[in-house]
Amino acid sequence: MSRMAETGNQAVHHQKEHLGVELGITLRLQLRGAKDTWKSTLVGMVRDRYLIAEIPSIPGLWVKLYQTNNIIVRYLHNGKVYGFYATLMGAMNEPFHLAFLSYPENIEVVNLRKFQRAPCMIPALISINGASHEGVFTDVSEGGCSFLFDQSDSPAAGISVGEEVLFSTRVIGSSDVQSIKATVRNVRLADKRTFIGTQFHDLDDNLLQSIRTYMEKVGNLDTQ
Repeated sequence: MSRMAETGNQAVHHQKEHLGVELGITLRLQLRGAKDTWKSTLVGMVRDRYLIAEIPSIPGLWVKLYQTNNIIVRYLHNGKVYGFYATLMGAMNEPFHLAFLSYPENIEVVNLRKFQRAPCMIPALISINGASHEGVFTDVSEGGCSFLFDQSDSPAAGISVGEEVLFSTRVIGSSDVQSIKATVRNVRLADKRTFIGTQFHDLDDNLLQSIRTYMEKVGNLDTQ
């Protein structure tokens, strides 16, 4: 399964069970031995049993019914590419095109990020487009963070990838309010909430060390 994803120099590791996925995410499906891929949407799943994907009309799909591991599934989530083999357990055309896929036993994961991120819940203020909005860091690393805030406070329509923003926050381990410059790398909407992925730049040494210390503590907890 090591050729499932084109990884270049990125590290690949395998894991069991944890999909790192949420409903509504875009999946890329490929029939084993075929060159074409098809975009689909994950619409349901029962853990350890099956996944349900809404699919386009795929030529030759029914031929693969019940043939073990004849479908390759790939998707991107939180800066990682996930991939696994699945068996087509069933499909339906009415009222929607749906495919029922076996739940993966092993998953191949490629981390595209330069820095590993750690989950957190750190209150922060973002200044963007001449306005400021309260929210939280939901993960953080030396290189950037994910920031969450209420969409009703500020619709994401005015936020563009590549835009410069300024965060004000008390990073764990520091009692002073720190200002962090960042660039927006992605914007995602979920219900009334807005998620922004950002890349930090021009971090001072003290702030960088505070983030590294936090990352080490979270890493130690994960290995216990």
